[in-house]
Order: sequence, then structure tokens, then C-alpha cells
Amino acid sequence: MMKAADAWALAVRLPNGQIHVERHEEEALSKKYPWARLPLLRGVVALWDALSISYKALSRSAELAGEEDEKVSGAAMYGTLAFSLLIGLALFVWLPARLAGLLVDEERFRFLFYVVAGLFETTILIGYLVFIGRMKEMQRFFMYHGAEHKAIAAHEKGLELTIENVRAQPAYHPRCGTSFIAFTAVVGVFVYSFFPPLTIAWYWIFPRLLLIPVVAAVSYEVLRYSAAHHDPLSRLFRWLGFKFQMLTVKEPSDDMIEVAIESTKAALGKRTSEKPLVA
Repeated sequence: MMKAADAWALAVRLPNGQIHVERHEEEALSKKYPWARLPLLRGVVALWDALSISYKALSRSAELAGEEDEKVSGAAMYGTLAFSLLIGLALFVWLPARLAGLLVDEERFRFLFYVVAGLFETTILIGYLVFIGRMKEMQRFFMYHGAEHKAIAAHEKGLELTIENVRAQPAYHPRCGTSFIAFTAVVGVFVYSFFPPLTIAWYWIFPRLLLIPVVAAVSYEVLRYSAAHHDPLSRLFRWLGFKFQMLTVKEPSDDMIEVAIESTKAALGKRTSEKPLVA
């Protein structure tokens, strides 16, 4: 899947070997509404936009590949999302805080508490990614992720989108969503430290939920800045992002690169765009 400012495109390798390509005209929220381009607000808007389109693309690609006989109903979709959210909160929010609370007194050493909680959160996340990365289908998914990055890099360099040109590009990209996830762990330490300590129980999660848009907004600004600058701090954040991408990005095969190229061309349409694409 590739996303441009006014559309998103999907390319899928069908069971018969052909590549099915779709282009969906859908303006980004940041293009529709001027307020959605304001610093901090644009991070939350971009995250919502990306999640919404990603779900549509994954559902449609599974349908085209013959993995879904019927369309998932709206109730089933939202039920699955709600259940996934609860599991995510328990695994990546409540559990790290619970473990950190066993080692550090949050009231006395608030910043240290969130550093330790962040380390537990990162460790759990890495373990989770390593575990799912051993699955055959996820390995293919990560290879396609690398193909998307390479196609975007070739486009941004103004190269013709051929398999040879795309293959030569780096598999890691500074604006990758995996880097964004890594940055939220760092930014969260500072954001949560500004707020009063709370008892580490189930109801402790809900105040943290209110801060997720703040963490996401700041993390997006860090991602955006570090991708475009070369000062020591930006290089450090890019390095951190690339280390995390080692878990979710693999070198693609030529047939995967071919699919990424078709998706990129479809997202661009018949025009030449200087605006960045999103994989």
C-alpha cells in the first residue's frame, strides 16, 4: 500500500501471479482541513489517517488474495479492534508499569520510574516483534515492508521506478511507522513524568489513554524533524529508528519489488509528485 496526498493505492499479487492494482481517491485530512496541518495536531491526524487506510488496505488485500470469503461486518471489525486494544493496553501499558512499580517508587522517583517502565515496554515490544517475525507469513509481510521503503526512496531520489533502481535503495526509511513506535517509548518517558503519580492498577490505564494523543503528537514531530535534519540528535533518533526497523523490515525479492513499484505508480497517478509517499 502506498499513500499520496490525494489518494492511496494498493497492489496485490494474485494467486495466478498477476498484479492487481487499485487507486482510491481519498484526500488526506491534512489537505482537507488547514488546522490538521498545525504542529502537534498534525501528528494525531496523520496517525488516525494512516490507521484507517491501513486497515482498509489489509482487509482488501486479504480479500483479493482469497484469504477472506466474505467481507468482515462492521460489528466484527470494531469488536476485533476493541479486543486488540485491550490486549495492547494490558501488554504494553499496564504490565510494564506494574513491573516498574516493583522496582521503583513512583512517588519518590517519578522520572526513574517511567524510564524503567519504558525499558520494560521496549523489551516486551521487541520480544513480541521477534516472536511474530518467526512466522512465515509475517516474514513475507516484513519483506514487502522493505520493498515499499525501497520504492519510496527511489521515487524521492527522482529515479525511474525499475526493479534495478529500486533494489539498490536502502530497506530502512527515516519516516517509517516502526521508527514512530520506537520514538513513542522515548517521548512517553518525558510526557508521563510531568503528571502526578497514580496507583498502578487497572484504572491507572485510563488517565494514560488521555495522554496517548500527546505522546503521538510529539513523537510525530520528532520523526518529522529527525528525518529532515542531520544534527547529532536527529542522527541519534534515526539510528534508534533503524535499529527497531531491523525487526520489521527485511530485504525483498524482485517480485515483491515489482508489486511495490506498481503501487507507487498508482498512488502517484499520472502526475509527478514532490510530496512524500507513505508506505
